[in-house]
Amino acid sequence: MLGMHKAQHTTNLGTVAVAAFVGGLAGAIVGLVFAPKSGKELRLAIYKKAEDAIEHVEDITSHHAGALKQQGTDLVDKGKELAEDLQTFIQESLKTKKSGYIPINIAKDPLTEESLPPL
Repeated sequence: MLGMHKAQHTTNLGTVAVAAFVGGLAGAIVGLVFAPKSGKELRLAIYKKAEDAIEHVEDITSHHAGALKQQGTDLVDKGKELAEDLQTFIQESLKTKKSGYIPINIAKDPLTEESLPPL
């Protein structure tokens, strides 16, 4: 799993979670069917289990929807920030070009963020 992309890991985790949920639900239904109960009690128990399962799925879905919405908001904010940084960089580059100043960095080490001249 070390070489696995995050999206694949999330997809696999989601698949396992759904499979576990479906397996648990199937086991609960089989247990109810073979339990020594009257028809009315059995139908009521199945109805309650179905309601619980639906409520559980709604809770999980709303949780994931909220998380996805937050991730989307974070990505939009990061995109806006990058766009502003790019605009600032372009404006500063144009000012530098107009002034005739060309920054030259003579360094023995490869370029790093710290070795670049300030904008």
